[in-house]
Amino acid sequence: MSDSLALGKQEVDLSVYAKVAAYETLRQEGVLRMNAGFTEKLGMNKSPGVSVRLLDDGGLQIDVSVIVRYGTDLRSLGPAVQEAVLSGLRRMSDQPVGQINVYIADIEFPRGEARPAEEGGRE
Repeated sequence: MSDSLALGKQEVDLSVYAKVAAYETLRQEGVLRMNAGFTEKLGMNKSPGVSVRLLDDGGLQIDVSVIVRYGTDLRSLGPAVQEAVLSGLRRMSDQPVGQINVYIADIEFPRGEARPAEEGGRE
């Protein structure tokens, strides 16, 4: 047997990158959960709230959609999620990352606390 024997190719499914992105996102302060859309609730996506595409230049485009806790500093959350996702992917792979887009889909208020639009209104 020769040392130059080609064993075959290695590929990483895009869903693996999505799982890493979801894991790192959920570890951030203020993120309650990923925002699962209709098709994701039907089980058509392995990582709800995350989509990953391979760009023409070979880099990844990662879109993360989250639901956050009321009072979270939204200005710092986006960059924190982007850095965490990038760091997580770099620890596991040398796949280039082109974009990490963070979408804040909703804010969840504590139970029993009135939302601002509901305060001082109806009784």
